[in-house]
Amino acid sequence: MKPSRYKKIVGLAIGDRSLLAAELIAGEPPQVKRLAEMIYSEGAGPANPAELGKALEKFLREHQFSARAAIVGLPAKWLVVKSKEVPKADSATLAGILRLQAEAEFAADLKDLIYDFSAAPSDSGEEASKSVLLMATPKRYVDTATAMCEAAGLRAVAVTPSVLALGEASNRASDKNVLVLSVGPGGSELSAQQGGGGASAIRYLRSANPQPAFVNELRRAVSTLGSASADREMILWNGAGGDSPLDVAALSDQLGLRVRGGDVPSLGVDASDTGMNGQGPKFAAAIALALSGLNGPTVDFLHSRLAPPPQRSIRQLIVPGVLAAVVLIGLIAWAYFDLQHRRNHVADLQNRFAKIKDSVADARKFVDEMNFAQHWHGENPQYLDCLRDLSEAIPDDGQTYATSLDMTAETPHMTAGQPQAPNAPPATNGLAIKLAGRTSDAQNVTALVDRMRRNSAFVDIRIGQETKTGRNGEWSFSLTFTYVPPVRK
Repeated sequence: MKPSRYKKIVGLAIGDRSLLAAELIAGEPPQVKRLAEMIYSEGAGPANPAELGKALEKFLREHQFSARAAIVGLPAKWLVVKSKEVPKADSATLAGILRLQAEAEFAADLKDLIYDFSAAPSDSGEEASKSVLLMATPKRYVDTATAMCEAAGLRAVAVTPSVLALGEASNRASDKNVLVLSVGPGGSELSAQQGGGGASAIRYLRSANPQPAFVNELRRAVSTLGSASADREMILWNGAGGDSPLDVAALSDQLGLRVRGGDVPSLGVDASDTGMNGQGPKFAAAIALALSGLNGPTVDFLHSRLAPPPQRSIRQLIVPGVLAAVVLIGLIAWAYFDLQHRRNHVADLQNRFAKIKDSVADARKFVDEMNFAQHWHGENPQYLDCLRDLSEAIPDDGQTYATSLDMTAETPHMTAGQPQAPNAPPATNGLAIKLAGRTSDAQNVTALVDRMRRNSAFVDIRIGQETKTGRNGEWSFSLTFTYVPPVRK
């Protein structure tokens, strides 16, 4: 752990009904000194940051909080999040690329957004590209956080998503891909964490009460966060309290993956002085926020890496502008003569091509026909393989059946003039599949997707439109996926 700028700091997690506070003192490990929950009173909530700050100042004084530096956590429902693949680049270049693309990645009706990003480790281990989580929040929410701290006599050192801080703290010491679920009385937050703590996805979910509807929404969210694996697990921070306590074992059975309850010591802190009395999971987000304040948050909307560069004055731009004009004139002159030369060269090439045009067309047609025919042979009956595997995946429960199946071959592309190497393995066809069917309820659709994902030949499975149809209450669904059978030797 790198040395902290602050000897002590308070993490403030903003929620729908209350604000959670945790004070940490830097050390090895950091010590949790105080935990407290402030229930919003009438007129003193996030909609009125000045009054909220005054109430917070009184609240912190009554509970003997002494830290003056604060890191504020925003709820996930205040965020707009999109995942992007970006090329390998240093931090400054990456920030420049994302800054240019940020406004185009979000809806045009979202105004005055502040952007930042969280870089996750590459899934493939290659450095050619990596995944980043591009995040945005309306500026008014950042202003709310800073105004609240100012009115409370605190110095806001960072504003970051609570779900991101908790996810990274929960998985910092692990090299596995895990899901981190934080359940609160007003709503729930889910993050997919890659090995080493990087987030690859964030979801905001409904309240855990009623539980059946919540579990159904959670199953759908989990099914969209990558393929299942035997060692994947979920860390549950159950802060709902008496509103809707979740049973870890029951949730594990319902989701079909290993679920374990989070405990505060696993965050890498010493909480022995707080006397939490089993309330630790409730304050996990606030503790994680304070911990990220000591280490430096991954995302900070208050000091965004994607903020526009400062504007230069007119005087500062005069000299560079004159030099740029001179260079531009020279480039235009060079470009004119270069263009004339290239035009002559192109005309020559066009004349030469016209002479061999018919021969090229015949050769291209022959290559295309051979490429197409190469993948239709008896040693690789891909359609039969797909139908067999799909039949094994659909359960024989008398309720789930297909009503239509569309299979389209995706023939690998080969560039003309580049024949396949003699010892190279044959290219494998992929099949683009559209499956429509019916079953008794939505849970059977999720179960079907889980069964299909156990077969590595089914990839990129996506659940389409689902509707309840007919007098007998059947559930219509659609799936799209790609079938890539193993190469036969």
